[in-house]
This record gives sequence, structure tokens and C-alpha cells, in this order.
Amino acid sequence: MNDADLWRSFRSGDDHAFSLLYQSYIEVLYKYGHKLTVDSELVEDAIQDMFIELWNSRQRLSDTDSVKFYLFRVLRRKITQNPLARKTTDCGVEVMDQKFFSGSAENQLIAAESENTRKKMLGRALLKLPPRQQEVVNLRFFNEFNHQQIADIMNISIQSVHNTLQKSMKGLREILSDYTEIILVITLICLCK
Repeated sequence: MNDADLWRSFRSGDDHAFSLLYQSYIEVLYKYGHKLTVDSELVEDAIQDMFIELWNSRQRLSDTDSVKFYLFRVLRRKITQNPLARKTTDCGVEVMDQKFFSGSAENQLIAAESENTRKKMLGRALLKLPPRQQEVVNLRFFNEFNHQQIADIMNISIQSVHNTLQKSMKGLREILSDYTEIILVITLICLCK
């Protein structure tokens, strides 16, 4: 059953569909909540409250094209409107592991170490961006929302999303320009093996 079908079943009162939605999204919602605040209890409470409110208002909810988008938007509003929310600078970089080189165990080890080094550099660079830029980058590249969805989640204009992404990419290029040589050397070493 896809998300749209689960959503419709949940709206009609199917508690199993509701449970499946919760299980499908709890982890990604928790991670996203920690991009907005360092307070774990606040994130947990906001998610819990959100799902309780969803269940209680299920008959009044409309269909949605993206359940993930809907849940992110509601969670963000719950956290950012809470006066106890403490901001965080954790951009939550979670780039998936990729194997660029196959072959011997040594090449795989070098490739894994090279990828780990790149992840750390990117993570440090992202932490140097302002929190708003971190959030837009996270929503766009790590959660794969489009500009309109990001604008709706953050309650800003599409132009603001575009401008913020532009500033973020420019900032990352400037921050990482010092590391370009290191990345090139590591890549060349791996290719020569």
C-alpha cells in the first residue's frame, strides 16, 4: 500500500493504516526535528502531539499529494511556534555511503576512508552556514523536497528558498575552496591504486 492509500485509509478510521504511517515516518521526523532544536524531549512531544491531533482530526483532513511533506510542515510549525524550542546548528549531514571503487579490499578501504573524509569536510562546511541556510539545504538535498514544498514547510516565499539555496551553495563553495586540493589528491590516489 502506498502513502496515498495509507493516508486515505487512516482518514477513514483504519488504525492499522495510522500505525503504518507512524512507523514509516517516525525516524525521519525525529531526525528533522533535531535539525530545528537540540531539545530531544520537545521533538518527541511535538511528534506525539502531532500524531494525536492527526488521529483526532482525521475526518476533517483532506487528501495530500505527499504525506512526508505534510508531516514535515506540521512538525516544523509545532516546534518553531513552541517558545521553549532552543535552536540548533546541527545540519544533520547524512550522506549515504557510496562505493566509488571496486576491486581489492585495499581499494575499498581507501575509497571508504576518502568518502568519510569528504563527508566530514562537508559536514563541517554545512555547520558554518547560518541555521536558515542549513535547514533549506537539509530539506532540499537530504529530504528531497522541491522549492514549493520547502517554501510551504518554512512559511517563506519560493524566491526566498531560491535565494537561500543560492547563498548556501556560494557559501559552501567558499568554505570548501580551501579543501579542493585535498579532495583532488585523495581522489587521484584512489584512482591510481
